[in-house]
Amino acid sequence: MQLPIITPAPLVRVHAEAFRDLFENRCQFRHFENYLTGLMVLPNKSMANITRCVIESSDKTNLSRYFSKDLWLQEQVNDRRIKYMLRETKQVRLSRDRSALILDDTLCEQVGNLFEYVDRHYNPGDGNYPLALELPRFSGHMVACG
Repeated sequence: MQLPIITPAPLVRVHAEAFRDLFENRCQFRHFENYLTGLMVLPNKSMANITRCVIESSDKTNLSRYFSKDLWLQEQVNDRRIKYMLRETKQVRLSRDRSALILDDTLCEQVGNLFEYVDRHYNPGDGNYPLALELPRFSGHMVACG
């Protein structure tokens, strides 16, 4: 049974505040919080499923419209995410010579292949070839969709 997203997860609320100034308005910020919550708590992390599970919106296209049409600051959000992650983990990270950067190659099945970098990729977990997103700047590593 799929649980509804009634409000952003408490963990999202705490950490999302560091990104608030990168959004034009409260609605954009709420879409960001709902999206992060969906990625954290839902087993099916597709945009369609996250949208279905968000209760507060009567228009189920709001979230996908936000990501496809709104002029949100995607690169600035990512830059802030990296800086925030480094700052928040500074006390628990090992020294550079004792550390490793691990890129998650988790595959998340896509609905169609009309998007850039979506193609069939081998999933060693179950031996099939689902449609998955490959980001070229990560040199062949697949990333979870969402």
